[in-house]
Formats: sequence, C-alpha cells, structure tokens
Amino acid sequence: MEADGQLPIIAVASGKGGVGKSSVAVAIGRSLARQGRRVGLVDADIAGPDVPRMLGLRRDVPARSVTLASWAHGGRRGSGLEAMEVDGLKVASAGFLMAGGQALALGSDLGDLMLGRLLKETNWGDVEALVVDLPPGIGFTQQGVLSGAGRVTTILVVTPAEVSHLDTSRALSTLREVRTPVLGGVENMAYFECPCCSEKTELHAPAPHERTIWSAGVERLARLPFRPDAAISDTDLASVLDAVAVHIQG
Repeated sequence: MEADGQLPIIAVASGKGGVGKSSVAVAIGRSLARQGRRVGLVDADIAGPDVPRMLGLRRDVPARSVTLASWAHGGRRGSGLEAMEVDGLKVASAGFLMAGGQALALGSDLGDLMLGRLLKETNWGDVEALVVDLPPGIGFTQQGVLSGAGRVTTILVVTPAEVSHLDTSRALSTLREVRTPVLGGVENMAYFECPCCSEKTELHAPAPHERTIWSAGVERLARLPFRPDAAISDTDLASVLDAVAVHIQG
C-alpha cells in the first residue's frame, strides 16, 4: 500500500441487501485485474462474507476463535493477513477467518475494527487500488475507517424498485454529510433479456424519477440485466470501469 495513505479506494455500497452489490464489486475487481491493474478486493460484509465463495474459495474447517487484535506483529510490514489471489485479483475477507457456515456477529465498533484490519494489515503487496464490498447501509464511523486508509470514492448499487432507491437515498445523505465522493450508480437486475429473441422484460415497476438517486444528482453509470448465473461482463461495466480508471489515476 502507498506510504502516504492515499491509495485509491472504490467502495461499492447500497442502502439495502439483495441488490447484487457483492456481484458488482467482484465483477469490477475481476475486470480491473483483466485490464492488467494491480488491484485488491476487500470483502467488508462481516455478517455475510460471500466474496470467497463467488471466487471459488472456501474454508471448511471451523475456527475455534477469531482474534480482532492487530494481525501485524510489532508493526512489521508483511506480517499481517495474507491476501489470496484469484486470476490476478488479490482478496481479503473475514470469510478466510472462519468456515463458510460459521456466523460472525459483531457490533458496529468491532465491525469497523475488522474493516480497518482488512484494509491496513492485509499483506497486499504492490496494489494500485482497492475495491471494497461494504455491508448494506452506510455508517459514519465506517466512512472514517475508509477515509483513513486512502482516497475514497463510492459506487452505489440499486435495483429499479422504489424501496431500493429510498434506502440508498438515505445512504447517499450520509455520504454527503461526511463528504465522501460518489462516483456514480449501477442499476442492477433491471431487466431480463430473452436468450432466444433478445426481447427485454422489465423486472420491477420503475420508481418515479423524483424518488430515485438519479434525481439527486447521482450519475447512472450502468444498467445491468438479470442473468440466472449472475454474470456481469466487461462490456456491461464499460462506463463504470472508465470512471474507476479516472479515480485511480487521481
């Protein structure tokens, strides 16, 4: 990580769960790695660390305990949690500390502590950016942890449903209150495209425009279809990747 603490961080966030936020975060990370960028992916959803399974990683041996004390020993560089690497993408997750079926219930303070450990004490090597899959909702202290680790911007993930925009509008208000930049938004699971005739079928009754995050000034960077295999292609994310590249370059 950069010595000045200004490593570019792309936080992927939502106001509610079930919108495909983790899928979007994984797709962004993998797409950046395919472009040849040295990027890390932080699975910060402590209660539901699904990123390892999405990448084909699993731990079957249950942990007897999880230590939240500093993973680095005496502050020595490279002595913290080792990142796993999948197809050029480095990954750190609370899911590496326990078996896939185990639960880890933490209060907000301990969750922020875990986030800080994943960001700062993982042995990332020479990465040029981190993509962070945040848990649903936005917290003031969580944003403080992120801003203390680098130069943060946020991508918001919604579905077209009004309740998704409502909850994410609340998250947007928090981000603006703590002056965290928002790069734009991704509208996920917006429609189904028939594989036979390519006809598009909308999957949600669209929210009235004035009740969307777009009306609040968030740029819609991508509108993604629903696919049974949850696949998101580089083409789907072209505008997102362009915006992320600008952020990385500073």
